[in-house]
Order: sequence, then structure tokens, then C-alpha cells
Amino acid sequence: MECNVGMTEQKLRVLAGLAIIGMGAYYNIKGLSLLGAIPIVTGMLRYCPINHAIGYNGCIGEQHRVKSAVL
Repeated sequence: MECNVGMTEQKLRVLAGLAIIGMGAYYNIKGLSLLGAIPIVTGMLRYCPINHAIGYNGCIGEQHRVKSAVL
């Protein structure tokens, strides 16, 4: 899996996922809480199959930072 979620998008995905989980917990909707896990997982993995399917890559220009952080 190649990175296709940029750093800004990653942060937004995690925050949105937490907000969705919070709304699901507040309104006692388990399905909504489970749905909130999807943006969190895609944000943490920095890979989104939907981005891949449409050809979007938010990591362009960030490859040098990602490689240096891993090494």
C-alpha cells in the first residue's frame, strides 16, 4: 500500500472520525460509531482505497518527509 493520504488530510480524517464516533455515542447509534472508525483507520494508515480508485494522491511532494520519518 502506497501512501495516498496527505498529512493535512490525515489529521482531518482522524478528527472527523472522532466526531462521528462521538455523535454515535451521544445519540446511542452503534452503526454510526462503527462508521467513524473508517476515517480513523484510513487516516492512520495513510492509505484510502477510494482515493486509489479515483486516482487521487495527497502524498505527492511529501515523499521525502515520509521516507525520512520512517528511516
